[in-house]
Amino acid sequence: MEIHQERMVKAQELLAKLDFDFMALFPSSNMLYLSGFYDEPGERMLLLLVPREAEPIFLVPELYEEQIKQKSPFQDIRIWKDRDDPTDLLRQIVVDLAVRGGKVLVDDEMWAKFFLMLREALPKAKFSLVSRVMVPLRMQKTAHEIHCLEQAGAIVDETFEEIIRSKIAGMTELTLATALEEAMKKRGAEKVAFVLVASGPNSALPHYRGGQRRIEPGDVVILDYGCRIQGYCSDITRTIVCKEASKEIQAVYEIVERAQEKAVQAIRPGVKAEEIDQAARQEITKAGYGERFIHRTGHGIGLDVHEEPYIVEANHLELRQGMTFSVEPGIYLPGQFGIRIEDIVLVTQRGAQRMNRCTHTLQIVK
Repeated sequence: MEIHQERMVKAQELLAKLDFDFMALFPSSNMLYLSGFYDEPGERMLLLLVPREAEPIFLVPELYEEQIKQKSPFQDIRIWKDRDDPTDLLRQIVVDLAVRGGKVLVDDEMWAKFFLMLREALPKAKFSLVSRVMVPLRMQKTAHEIHCLEQAGAIVDETFEEIIRSKIAGMTELTLATALEEAMKKRGAEKVAFVLVASGPNSALPHYRGGQRRIEPGDVVILDYGCRIQGYCSDITRTIVCKEASKEIQAVYEIVERAQEKAVQAIRPGVKAEEIDQAARQEITKAGYGERFIHRTGHGIGLDVHEEPYIVEANHLELRQGMTFSVEPGIYLPGQFGIRIEDIVLVTQRGAQRMNRCTHTLQIVK
C-alpha cells in the first residue's frame, strides 16, 4: 500500500501546482493507480475524491466498504446505502472539503449520469479532465511497473509459441480466440485483456473482433491479444498463414517487418513520438502501400491497453526513459488480407528494448 500513498502525494502536489481544488475519479485505471482499488463501473455511484491537500475520500455503496479497506491505504470512506440518494452525501463531502465552486478535475471516462450528479453538487465549479494530472504521473513507468509489464509480455510470447504448434485449418476464428484465452490463463494471466482473431479477408479489418468464419489453407490470420498481471497489460500482434503463403503475402509481410524495425531503431530519449510514426510510415510508403497503412504506429500501455504516449503524426511529445508503448505498423488490402506486427517497447537510455521476444519470422501453421 505504500506505493499508492507515494503516488497520491505526487498527484496532490501536481494538483496544487496546476491550481486545481480536487479530482473526482470514477472506477478506472486512475482510481487503481492512486488507491489500489478497482472494480468494473456500475450503476451505483463510486467515487474517489482527491483534494489538493486533505485526505482523499471514498464515496462508495455499502457493499464495497470491506473491499476498499483491504485494498487501499486511504480509509476516509463515506458509505451510502441502496435506499439513499448518494448526491446528498456528495453535497456534504463538498462542504467538508470547503469547495463549493472552484476548479475540479473529473475522470476522462466518467459516466455521464455521475458527472451530472457531481455538477449538481457543485453548480459553480469549473470542470476539466483529470488527464492533466494523471497522464504525466503515469507515462514513465517505475521498475515495479516494468516488471509487471514484462511478466504479462512473457505470457503472450509463450502463448504464441504454443498456438503456432497447433492445427488451425478448419477452426473458426472464435475457437482460435478461445484457445488463446485458455493458453494465457494457464500461464498465470490474472485476466484476459482482449483477443482479436481475424482470418482471410477479415484480416484487412484492423479491429475486427472475430466470428464463425472457418480458417482455410492460404488464409492470413492476425492474432492480436493481451493479458493482465497486477493490472498491467500486455499487447502483441502476430500475423500467421494457414498451410501456405503466397508470394504476395510474403512480400507484404517483409515490408511490414522492415517498417517495424525502422521504427524501433529510431526510438531513443528526446526523439518526438511523431518521428517514430514517420519512420514506419516512410518505409511502407516507399514500398507503394502508404495509403493502406490506415492507423497510427503505436500507443502507450500500462494499466490501460491504450494510453499515452500515442505514436502518431503531429504528436510532438519527446520520448523519455521509462515510457512503454506499442510499435505496430500494418498494411491492409480490402477484400484480400492484412498484415500487422506489434511489439511493446521500453524506452531506455540507449534506445528501445523490446518487451516481446517471440519470433517475427512469418509462421506457416498447419
